[in-house]
Amino acid sequence: MATRAVGLDVGTSAVRAVEVVLGREQPTMTRFGQVALPAGAVRDGEVADPPAVASAIRRLWKEVGFRTRQVIVGVGNQRVVVRQAELPEMSDEDLRSALQFQAEDLIPIPIEEAVVDFQVLERYAGSEQEALMRVLLVAAQRDMVRSLLAAVEGAGLSATVVDLIPFALMRSLTTASLVADLEATAQAIVCVGAGVTNVVVHQRGVPQFVRMLVVGGDDVTQGIASELGVDLETAEDLKRRADPRSDDELEARTAQIVADRAALLIEEIRGSLDYYQAQPEGAQISRVVLTGGASRTQGLAEGLAQTLGIPVDPGRPLLGVRVGRVGIPDARLSEAEPLLAVPIGLALAARPPDTGVRRLTLMPLEVAAVRAQRRQNAVAAAGVAALAALLGLGWLARQNQVTSQRDRAHQAQTQAAAVRQQVARLQPVTNLDTQLAQRRRLVSQSLSDDVAWTRLLGEVATVIPNDVWLTSFTGQKAGVSGAGAVSVPGTVGTLSVNAMGFDHSSAARWLLRVGDLRSLAGLWLPSSTRAGATGLVTFTSTADLTAAARSGADRLNQYLGNG
Repeated sequence: MATRAVGLDVGTSAVRAVEVVLGREQPTMTRFGQVALPAGAVRDGEVADPPAVASAIRRLWKEVGFRTRQVIVGVGNQRVVVRQAELPEMSDEDLRSALQFQAEDLIPIPIEEAVVDFQVLERYAGSEQEALMRVLLVAAQRDMVRSLLAAVEGAGLSATVVDLIPFALMRSLTTASLVADLEATAQAIVCVGAGVTNVVVHQRGVPQFVRMLVVGGDDVTQGIASELGVDLETAEDLKRRADPRSDDELEARTAQIVADRAALLIEEIRGSLDYYQAQPEGAQISRVVLTGGASRTQGLAEGLAQTLGIPVDPGRPLLGVRVGRVGIPDARLSEAEPLLAVPIGLALAARPPDTGVRRLTLMPLEVAAVRAQRRQNAVAAAGVAALAALLGLGWLARQNQVTSQRDRAHQAQTQAAAVRQQVARLQPVTNLDTQLAQRRRLVSQSLSDDVAWTRLLGEVATVIPNDVWLTSFTGQKAGVSGAGAVSVPGTVGTLSVNAMGFDHSSAARWLLRVGDLRSLAGLWLPSSTRAGATGLVTFTSTADLTAAARSGADRLNQYLGNG
C-alpha cells in the first residue's frame, strides 16, 4: 500500500517541503513548495523565532495544498553531534541504559540537556575474539530540538521523526552501484545553505564522518553588503549578477568579493575533509557531490574541485524519484534541484524500516510521552462520549417500555443482582500461579537452543543493498524436522530468502555484502531470474547459520524477566 510522506526543511532563508508517495515502485514526488522566512527567524540552523517560522509553514501548507499534516523534519547545526564508538556487544535496551552513564564521555553535551539516539552499524569480533559492535551516536541540544518542534506544532502540524540532515542528504543523493560497492574509497556530500554547510562522508551508504559548518551563502552576501556599503537585499541581487568580465565596474568588483568569500568557504570544507582523511580509519575520497541553495555561488564548484583535486559533481536528487504533476515547469524544477536534496531525503525516511532495524530519531522522549498521553485521552474521551450516547439511547428506549415505576425498579434490582453474581463468578483466578509456572517452563524449553532471528534480520538489514528488497524469509533451526530441514556439522540452522532487485548486479551486491556476516556461512544463490515485463530480477539465496546466530541467554532472560 502506498504511503504519503512530507519532508519539511526549515532553512535559514526559507521553509520548503516535498510530498512523496512511497510504494513498491520508485518514489514519486507529487508536491513541492517553499516560502521565504523573515531575516533572523532561523540563525545558524536553529529556530530563533518559532511564531515567525510557524506562520511561514502555515502559508506554505495553504499555498501548496499538502495532503497530510504529519511531517518529517531534520536538524543540522553545530548543536548536533555525531560520533562513532566501539562498545561491547549488548542489546538495544542495555545500550540505551548504558548511554545514560557513558554519553558524557562520548559527546560534549550534558546528558540532561541532550536528546540521544543510536544505530548499530556493525557487530564483529575483536582482536581477542571478544564480541564488539560499532555504534553511531547522534546527540542534539534538547532546547534546540524543542524550538523546531514548537514552530512545527504552532503551524498545526505534527513531526513524526526528527531526522539528521546529513542522513537525509545520503538518502537522496546516494545511488546503488555495484562498482561503488566494490570500491574502497569514500564519497563526500557537501550541502551549502544560506547559514549552515553540512559535510558528510560515507562508504557504501554508511556514514563515516559528519560535520556542520556555520558558514554559507549569507556570508558572501554580508561580505558584499559590508564592502560596498549596500543593504542585504541589494547585495543579494549583486551576487546573482556578479561577473568578472562585465564592463559594469560594480558587477566586476562584486565578482571579486564573491571569489574571496567563496575561497574562505572552500578552505572550511577542505579543512573538514582533511581532518577526516587524517584519522586512522579515514579512506580516500574519490568524489564530492555538491548541493544546497548556495552551491551555485559563482566559482564555488570550480574552486572546490581545484583545491581538493577530485571531481565535484552537482547533486541530482530528482534522479532517485519520479516527478508527478507538481505544477512546476521543468526548467524551474531543474533550477530548484539544489534545494530539493534535503526535503526529499527527509520524506524518504518514511519508508518502513527493515525487520530488526531501529528508526533513528532525535524526538525528545517527553514530547513523545505527551503525544501518547494526548492520544490516550482522546480515545478515552471518545469512548466515554460513545458510552454516554448509548446509555442515553438505552434509557430513552427503556422509558418507552416502562409500564410502572415499581416494575422498572424491580427489574433494575433483578438485573443488578445478576450482574453482581456474574462479577463474583469471574473474579476468582485460583490457578494463575500454576499456569504461569507452566508457561515459564515451556519458554525455557523452547528457547534453550533458540536462534536470534531478530538480530539476524537486523544484521542483514544493515548491509542489504538499497536496490534489493526481500519478498520472503524462511529460517529453520538445526535438528527441527520439516521440509527443508538440515543438520550440517558446525551449523545451527538454515536460512532461505526470496528477493527482488533491479538487475543481476543487485544479486551480486547481495552476495558481496551479506556474505561478510559472521552469523552466516555458505551463502549461495541457487537461482536468479529476470522478469520479462518489468525487467526486475527475482533470486533465491540460501545459507547456513553459524553459532554466532544463537540468541544465547539474553532472549531467555528477556522472556522470563530476569534481565
